[in-house]
Order: sequence, then structure tokens, then C-alpha cells
Amino acid sequence: MSRGDSSISSSSTPKSYESDSNPNQRLCSVLLNEFNYISWSRAITLALGGRSKLGYINGDIQIPPPLSADYEAWLSKDQLVMSWLLNSMEPSVAVIFNYSESSQHIWKSVKEMYGNQNNCARVFQLQRDITNLKQGATSFVHHLGSMKNMWNEVNIYRPHTTDAAILQKRAEEDKVFQLLASLGPEYEDLRSHILMTPELPTLTSICSTIQREETRRKVMNEDLKTSVSEARAFASDHKPAEKKPYRGKRPDLHCTYCDHPGHLRDRCWILHPELKPKFDKQARDTRFFPKNHGHKANHVASATEGLLNFTANPAALINEFAAYIKLKQGNEKEAVTEDSTALLGKFAGFLAEADGITQHDVSGSSHQGADW
Repeated sequence: MSRGDSSISSSSTPKSYESDSNPNQRLCSVLLNEFNYISWSRAITLALGGRSKLGYINGDIQIPPPLSADYEAWLSKDQLVMSWLLNSMEPSVAVIFNYSESSQHIWKSVKEMYGNQNNCARVFQLQRDITNLKQGATSFVHHLGSMKNMWNEVNIYRPHTTDAAILQKRAEEDKVFQLLASLGPEYEDLRSHILMTPELPTLTSICSTIQREETRRKVMNEDLKTSVSEARAFASDHKPAEKKPYRGKRPDLHCTYCDHPGHLRDRCWILHPELKPKFDKQARDTRFFPKNHGHKANHVASATEGLLNFTANPAALINEFAAYIKLKQGNEKEAVTEDSTALLGKFAGFLAEADGITQHDVSGSSHQGADW
């Protein structure tokens, strides 16, 4: 070896050794998950082959006897390959293989778990993703890269062939995929079950299965509607009657202050006048004296309003009251109503308070003393 070759070899060896001895290194950018075993295994094979370590996973490098001098060197390199494999997996997947005995054991276990399964579900997912892929706001280069990546993965699962039987089988699978993709979301469980079968059923068999599922759903829906109707009817028959708010007096209550039924002491209007509701006089008169009540109600209301208008002038009030008495005496056949009687009593009380005149001095008011 010349001096130049020696210098090149000595300068490149440390870097190569440093790269190949790093246990935290990833062998590829594609991390293993439950869907990408084909592409992942291809990337791992290329990476280990470029480092002359492929024999550790495919069995070409035999395990030396544990007591031999070569066992320690083999164990060091094999554990390095194990670290690379685990670092090239998703964390949720790597935890499954953490306690494997060797790198070859990891490789075989991964293949048994993900490599031997039916790839129809993944092909179906890839074809649907390719159909639904839109560029959106991404650049064309990024969009093309995403689509080409899915094309390449489909080619791994479906390599090019000229075999007529394989091509006929793929055409049948494509029809099944198109049919399953057109089903509604309520058939998601059935769709997943069909795609995960070891051997994809024929199109005729799948159509029959879908029809049976549709019939079952109709029967179940009818039974469910009947059960719901019966439950509602039962709930309606056994629904307790709603208690309406009580608007009248309470015969079970008795006031200890005024000795009257219908309320308690803390709600007594006599003891607590501020609790008495304030009614609109006009609304009350409209309620008890409607427009069609007759001339008598109108006459009493007019007389009452006349007296109230003259409360500020006692002389005018006396004249108005005298006219009212004369009118009442002239109509002997018309009985004095309860409202007019109360009005006379209130008028007598007003005079007694305003001018110091006793009720006995006012004609027609003495018999109202008990009521007032």
C-alpha cells in the first residue's frame, strides 16, 4: 500500500468507525408502524447492507459458541444492530421488541407480526388516499412527492407482473375496494372485518354479506322503534301529575294573629301591610265592572270620581254630596248598592277628620259607624 493510500485509509477509518458504533443512530427515516412494514424492511435492508451488517438479521453470520473468543465481538456488534432496529421503530412498536434475544430474533418477530398479514387493508387505504389527495395550499413539488410516495408503496405490495391470473385477481380486488369505499360510515365495522380477513372474499360473497347486514339493520331498527314507543307509552302512563301553582287560599294554613285561615302570621296583611299587593284601580274596575254591566255601575263610578275630584275643596264636596243624596232619595225604588254605602261612610269619615265634625252631625252616616 502506498503512502497516499495509507493516509486515505487512516483518515476515513475513524469516521466510519464512529458512524457504525453509534447506538442511538437510526437506520432510516421511515419508522416502523403497523402499516408500513414493506417499505420499512426495504429501507433497513439497504442500510444494514451498506454497513456490512445484513448477516446479523438474515442468519448469514452465525452465532459463535458462548465460550469462544469470537462471542464477545459478535455480541457487541449484534447489540449495536438491535439498537439501530429499535431506534427505527415507532416508540409504541419498539416497546414490543425491547427484550428480544438478538437482532435476528427482532427481525423475525417483526416479520411474523407485520409482514405475513394480509395487505389488502393497506392497499385499500392507499388507493383511497390517492383518490382523495388534493394539493391545497402546498407546493406542487410537495404534492407530487406525497403522491409518488404512495405510488411506490402500492408497487411494493403489487409489483409489476404479466401473469394473467394475478392481473385478474387484482382487477377483482379493485372492484371490491371501490364497493367498500362507497359504503356509508355505518358499515365501517363490516368493512374493516372484510379487509382484515386472511383471504379477501370474492365480490359476490361480499355483496351477499352486505345485503344480509342491511336486512339485519332494518330488523334491528324496527325492533328499536317498537321498544322506544312502548317505553314512551309506559312512561306517559306512569308519569306523575304535575302540580300546578296554587292560586287560591290555603285551607290548611291558619294565622295566629288575625285568626283567619288561608295564610300564616308571617304573611298576614294586617300585621305586614307592606306585603299586600298593589292592584291597578282601573284594571280592577274593568274586571268587576265591565262595559256591559249597566247604568248602575256607571252611575256609581261617576259619583265616586266626582267626590274624589272635590276632596281638595270641602265646600264643593258638601254641595256635591248634597246633590248625590237628593238623587238617591228621588229614586226610592233603586236600592243603595254596597259601593255607594261604603262611599257614604268614607265621606262621613273625611268630614270628621277635615273639619272636626262628628259623624252624628252628618245626616245618613250614623248607621255606617259599625262598618267604618
